[in-house]
Amino acid sequence: MDRLAAVALATSVFALVLMATYYIIVVRSPTEFRNITKKELLVIAAILLIFFTATCLLVHCLK
Repeated sequence: MDRLAAVALATSVFALVLMATYYIIVVRSPTEFRNITKKELLVIAAILLIFFTATCLLVHCLK
């Protein structure tokens, strides 16, 4: 498997786990706090971008 494909696969799995965790937290919260905001989704996207970039750099440096 290509290294970039492995990083993309790892990022996808991490995104699924992160979104599932976030969804469980939102579902279990009280009704008035259940609406998902754009800011929260932006933070999740930033976390995924940082994870992907750091993993790419790590794989590239370990070459």
